[in-house]
Amino acid sequence: MNIGILVYSHTGHTLNVARKLQEQLSASGHMVTLAQLETVVPLKMGDTTASLKTIPPVDTYDALVFACPVRGGTPAPPMRVYLEQITSLEGKKVACLVTGFFPAKWGRNQTLAQMKTLCESKGATVCGLGSVWWSFPGRKQKISMVVDHLSQLFFGY
Repeated sequence: MNIGILVYSHTGHTLNVARKLQEQLSASGHMVTLAQLETVVPLKMGDTTASLKTIPPVDTYDALVFACPVRGGTPAPPMRVYLEQITSLEGKKVACLVTGFFPAKWGRNQTLAQMKTLCESKGATVCGLGSVWWSFPGRKQKISMVVDHLSQLFFGY
């Protein structure tokens, strides 16, 4: 399967998880491309929107993973802007992945719900959701669980 992982990472935490997912999917025989969303200017804490340097295409992939940090109970502005600008995800299998500093009920759950709704509004079949609580003492184990979960359940490996 040809899988695209599109990630926005402000601190590198989300990128770290996305790379682990890329490694696992690649090891299982999938073609996996990781593309980072980059902003024209650095994102500031209060920014609610972002201008992206490029809009990576999604049409060549069978499946996609959209990964970003939580920003106040919503997807980080670069990911939200990117998802809003995609014209169609029709026929695509999609998984959404978020990382956050606070417990799931304080933003990660809401962010995943918003990402799922955005993807479905573009015609995607959302097959999986994953989230990592970055300040949790068992973070490494949770990252492994999320990577395994997304790899096994949503991409049939």
